[in-house]
Amino acid sequence: MIGYLKGTLLGKTPNSVLIDVHGVGYTVSIPVSTFYDLPEEGSEIALYIYTVVREDLLALFGFRTLREKHLFE
Repeated sequence: MIGYLKGTLLGKTPNSVLIDVHGVGYTVSIPVSTFYDLPEEGSEIALYIYTVVREDLLALFGFRTLREKHLFE
């Protein structure tokens, strides 16, 4: 299970980010509160991750703080 990602912020929108972690790009859904706390593209970023695995889905939800993650859970 993925619980934390740290890497380079390649792109961002109000509801998702693309993070390069040692050559692997992860698309992570984020809340707007996290979006407003993000650095500029090309900067290092670290997110706490909530992973959802289903028969037809693998989704990552990212949060800047553990508090935000716990509220989501």
